[in-house]
Amino acid sequence: MTVVRSLVGIALAVLVAACSGPTPQERVHAAELNDLAALKRQYPDVVMGFDLRHDDTLVISLDLQQYIEMDDDAVAVLKRDSLARWRSAWIAEHPREHALLHLHFIDFIGRRVADETTSV
Repeated sequence: MTVVRSLVGIALAVLVAACSGPTPQERVHAAELNDLAALKRQYPDVVMGFDLRHDDTLVISLDLQQYIEMDDDAVAVLKRDSLARWRSAWIAEHPREHALLHLHFIDFIGRRVADETTSV
């Protein structure tokens, strides 16, 4: 019985250690998303959320009705700001690395509204 308790104790310790913290990838993604949070504050009625896919693709969810109501200049600024922030956040977390960054704007059901790319 003592052996079983010892094995259970070891198994629990291993399980707790395995679940103890975020992976380096999760920390990088969290830092990038934190840097992008300013976009949601800057465009509170338009930008609804973010999703990182792979290491080089950011998806920004939009309120399509609010996006459509923006004038062309405001849409251009939103795209430019979003791409600049994504590029800056990516560079901060991936120093001395190069990539082609993709930015996809989607509506609430996942349809692409716009795409942007930039190289780093």
